[in-house]
Amino acid sequence: MSIYSFLSDNYQIEVKNKKLMEDAFTHASYLNETKSLNNCYERLEFMGDAVVELWVSEKLFNHVPAISEGKMTTMRAQLVCEKSLAQFNRKLGLAKYIRLGVGEEKNNARERNSLLADIFESFIGALYLSNGYDDVKKILENTIDIVDHPELTGVVDYKTRLQEYVQSDSRKVLQYTLLRETGPSNEPQFEIGVYLDNVLLGTGIEHTKKKAEQLAAKEALGKLVK
Repeated sequence: MSIYSFLSDNYQIEVKNKKLMEDAFTHASYLNETKSLNNCYERLEFMGDAVVELWVSEKLFNHVPAISEGKMTTMRAQLVCEKSLAQFNRKLGLAKYIRLGVGEEKNNARERNSLLADIFESFIGALYLSNGYDDVKKILENTIDIVDHPELTGVVDYKTRLQEYVQSDSRKVLQYTLLRETGPSNEPQFEIGVYLDNVLLGTGIEHTKKKAEQLAAKEALGKLVK
């Protein structure tokens, strides 16, 4: 499968400028062996870095409840660091599209965090320049998890609040159950229900089970705390 098929099949994105996308996945070592090509990913990485940082900044700034400036700065640094960016690359499976020279291939550069992080940013930069911000957001929304980030623990945790509310009134135990899973494997939707004594208190639907559980707990709290 090509990067174009991947984007079309999974995100309904048709790349408008394929030359940019090819450059985004081309390593300098490949250029040295293929004299017909002129550009590698490095300039696009510069652009992608700015776009990813902007998207993360927007998500953190618009989070409800509001996150302090200091915590936003910490979270953004963690989300756009080399290790995180490499993980995003692996989540999307972009490594197989990188064009490497023979020497770099033998040195397992395709598994190197530094390269994977750079290629993720160059990919985002190319998509932004080719198609615009809306298509970039489709990718980042499905790849970068803001809600489940460790720094948000304690900002709002509906599961803990619900547990504390229930236990203040009884010894009953809450149970979270997967009700339904839909959607394609790369973008599943989980519907979670939270029960108390076999009574459904709330449901939540999200792309991860943790997010769905939080939404279910939030709905349950809304019903109980009136």
